[in-house]
Amino acid sequence: MIVTQLAVLILFFAPSDNNVEWDGISHVAWQDCRPICPMGGESFQVRFQTYRNDLTTARVMVDDDGPVGYEAAWLEDRGPYAVWGAQIPATSSTTLSYYIELTDGSDTDYYSVNGMSENPPTDGGFVIDYDTLSHAPLGSTQVSGGGTVFKVWAPHPTSAYVAGQFNGWSTTANPMTSHGDYFVAYIPNASDRQMYKYVFQPGTVWKPDARAKSLNPGNNYNSHIEDAFRYDWESGDFPTPAFEDMIIYELHVGTFAGRNDPVASGSIPATYRDVAAHVDHFVELGINVVELMPITEFPWDFSAGYNPVSQWAPEWKYGDPDDLKYMIDVLHANGIAVMLDVVWNHFSPTDNYLWYYDGSQIYFDDPAVDTPWGAQADFDNPEVRSYLLDSALYWLEEFRVDGFRMDATDFMNMYQGSGWGLMQSFNDSIDNRWINKIAIAEQLPNDSWVTRPTHLGGAGFDSQWHDAFTDNLRQEIIDCAYGNPEMWKIRDIICGGGTYLNGRYVMNYLELHDEIWPSSGGQRLVKTIDPTYPHDDIYAKGRIKLAQGLVFFSPGIPMIHQGSEWLEYTGFGAGNPSGDDRINWALKTVYAPIFEYFRDAIAVRKNNGALRADAEVNVFHVNDGGNVIAFHRWDYAGNDVVVVANFSDTDHTTYQLGLPQNGTWYELLNSQAGEYDGNGLGNGDSVETTGGAYDGFAQSAFLTIPQMGLLVFRYNDPPCPEDLNRDGEINLSDLAQLLGGYGITSGANYEDGDIDRDGDVDLSDLAQLLGVYGESCP
Repeated sequence: MIVTQLAVLILFFAPSDNNVEWDGISHVAWQDCRPICPMGGESFQVRFQTYRNDLTTARVMVDDDGPVGYEAAWLEDRGPYAVWGAQIPATSSTTLSYYIELTDGSDTDYYSVNGMSENPPTDGGFVIDYDTLSHAPLGSTQVSGGGTVFKVWAPHPTSAYVAGQFNGWSTTANPMTSHGDYFVAYIPNASDRQMYKYVFQPGTVWKPDARAKSLNPGNNYNSHIEDAFRYDWESGDFPTPAFEDMIIYELHVGTFAGRNDPVASGSIPATYRDVAAHVDHFVELGINVVELMPITEFPWDFSAGYNPVSQWAPEWKYGDPDDLKYMIDVLHANGIAVMLDVVWNHFSPTDNYLWYYDGSQIYFDDPAVDTPWGAQADFDNPEVRSYLLDSALYWLEEFRVDGFRMDATDFMNMYQGSGWGLMQSFNDSIDNRWINKIAIAEQLPNDSWVTRPTHLGGAGFDSQWHDAFTDNLRQEIIDCAYGNPEMWKIRDIICGGGTYLNGRYVMNYLELHDEIWPSSGGQRLVKTIDPTYPHDDIYAKGRIKLAQGLVFFSPGIPMIHQGSEWLEYTGFGAGNPSGDDRINWALKTVYAPIFEYFRDAIAVRKNNGALRADAEVNVFHVNDGGNVIAFHRWDYAGNDVVVVANFSDTDHTTYQLGLPQNGTWYELLNSQAGEYDGNGLGNGDSVETTGGAYDGFAQSAFLTIPQMGLLVFRYNDPPCPEDLNRDGEINLSDLAQLLGGYGITSGANYEDGDIDRDGDVDLSDLAQLLGVYGESCP
């Protein structure tokens, strides 16, 4: 899913230029009709998607005893796309077919089952068969007028039936009709939320729906009928953050809420609605993406989620599908995107109902391909590939998620060569229909081919977990205790791994669930640094702030795990009936200064263009003897930032450091400031380049760099110069500070109130402050 920034701009505003942009055209037949499954010759709408502003006209060409064109109209914008629709009238025919004609000025092209073409297609088009209902989506679909259509892929049984609450679980009352490798049935009295299963003969094999949108493991994994349009969304068309602006928060629903938590329901495990109840926390912290650890159905009530039995049904103990949609809706309404962690490389070794699904082994090879965690699906089978690929579009469409993290991508290609092509199809399908949504690979070890574009043979992911960054940063932080961290290793991880392994192509982190999972030998780094309860000595606090600061300010997309923002020491445990592995919300108060540091560091990251994932970097100072490193981040809008990190336990005073520009450098952040529970040493508001040439620059400054300290300096104007006391508000205290220095001439400094830097505190400074009085600063 590789898209350059320039390409994104073009796609958002594709002009009418006598050229239909083929890459933006999509029509998914099983999703894009309204109603989803037309019945009985009824009128229906055909929807399709193009880049915004690309088309001048469009028609849906219908063959219903002769070709007829029906004009399409713009319906709505959805991100960078325009959604069009054409209403097809009711008919007395039992079948009809259609394709889409697309025009941009003098250019007319066509879309049909085989994709785009320059000439009218000859592939037969998309078929609506009112008689057989073969056009119905797989799974259960509610239809207009009441009732439900069921369709299942089951190539081997001689007969199949739908049994459920609507027929007293009869194994014979509702037979299904065979159409090739599929069985289809319409049941007039099957309604929303009722439970059902398929029964295959011979052998009376009872199975849940492979594409069930909801399962009830507490009742033999019965499937639920789910109305895709039941939930009433309130957040509208949510703009997913640009990839280079993302700050991601990894969250496990079951252990996120409820422990010393006045907001949550107290449910064990926690629920989707408990997550929604904490939206104010996310807003206060400043993150803009929540990545949910796997939430598709898994065995038992407690799990990390890496043992899925379905790719379609959300975990029932966390809530029903509407609860999940509500959570996403609430987060979107507050500016926070939601990603899903998906596990395609294996299925659970227990409760795997896809195993010998229709009485024979259709979803897996026979013998099955085994991974260390469970059997891998048969990636060579087109139906199995569709089961997986369609699930991604389902989450993007029906649940409005903003992207995915794919688990263990190295294992996707390790056993079956077709796994690489499956990942390419996954990313290409998202790029075609949801180019503004992100796909991140958990690729361990790093491999630039995973984030290389598919047209160059790569897997096409937008980013990958930066394994080298994590391993080296953790090791050097641990080595601080022995006084021998190696700064060249930190330099290398800041610079990245080369083409397709730098900037937004990597996602940086200090510790996520794997690193802190006791059952796999991990623990929170605070416990490694300070093994004695409560694991909060000056070294635990100082080194965690230092390391997480490098996560935020190095090139790449930063990510933290739940609880990191308050020095959480409870390891990740995937949940249990006692709830003792939930994160402890009381620590947000106990370690309020640490939370304040995370909040302010995120604000500095978000409000300085030089710190975006793709902004430039130059590591210009590497002092292995003093354990100090410094790097320059900049963009081409004139933003200059320097980050200084001290891995030693020594306070460095009058430390000479070269700086890229001559003049004033404002200290935006000091991890060891007193307000962050540090030792309070620092440089005040700013430093001046009073020294000579150094570090390859024409000027330098003399700094105080506290032990385990991370400093961030911005060149010249601070982001909010009127905020004289740097408390984030332009208020009476700033005005009082300025008035205290009012009238000073010839030599006034910024602290005196000289906002415009002309050497005087005068009327122009007062006017500048009053012009923004009452506003908040980043």
